[in-house]
Amino acid sequence: MSKLHQFSFLFLLLFFLGCGASRQEEAGEKLSEALALRDAGNFNLARIKLDSLLLLYGDLAEESAKARDLLAEININEQERNLAFLDSALQAQEALLQPMLKNFIESDEYGSETILIHRRQRPENSYNRSFLRAHLNTSGDFFISSRYHGTEWIKHNQIRVYYRNQSVSSLEVKEDGFNNRRFEDGEFKWEIVNYKEGKDNGVVDFIAANYDQPLRVQFRGEKFEYIIMERFDREAIRDAYEISFLLKEIARIKKEQARARNAIRQFKQ
Repeated sequence: MSKLHQFSFLFLLLFFLGCGASRQEEAGEKLSEALALRDAGNFNLARIKLDSLLLLYGDLAEESAKARDLLAEININEQERNLAFLDSALQAQEALLQPMLKNFIESDEYGSETILIHRRQRPENSYNRSFLRAHLNTSGDFFISSRYHGTEWIKHNQIRVYYRNQSVSSLEVKEDGFNNRRFEDGEFKWEIVNYKEGKDNGVVDFIAANYDQPLRVQFRGEKFEYIIMERFDREAIRDAYEISFLLKEIARIKKEQARARNAIRQFKQ
């Protein structure tokens, strides 16, 4: 190749290289694209674009600083959007909860923790009858118990709830002085069995699904006792069961809100 041709080739090469965008311009374009994605609410795509910019153009101090600032803004925007969604979800859950609490009262008179108890199932209203009681605390923990009252022991450790040809039986709960206990006062006997941690074995679901039917209960032990559930007892179990899910969902939402607010504080530092 002649020197003339070599010179012409070098000139053309330098010309075309000079016509290409500078690295600063390329980084600026990526910043503009990320900003447009942020404004459109595409936070994940914007974040990917900025991560790419920092990887490829991390040596450009000004562009890198702008990318990091924009990343912080995007993270804040995302958390603020999450907060708005969580605020709306919380209002919806609380709106569902309020009418369901109309028959429940908060009380700390029956133990160390505050509980929600159905008005018709308070001990002072129910100490002298056999029934199934709903147990619910303000955290949404829920279980049922069978409460027998009579003049002789039946020593029950299980219940069967039935209607026509359908029935569900709990698991047996051994006597332990806590989840299965007995006491007496003169001629009267009381037996209380708590069905916690799945010991109800589907009894709660059966009652909740059939609360409008005249459900019968068999207290099973050394002897047997039979009752027809009062409607308010069926409704107490159904409502407390549903309230437990709402309370736990509300607690979950509030925890997510706290995380989002904490994240915003950190991104603003």
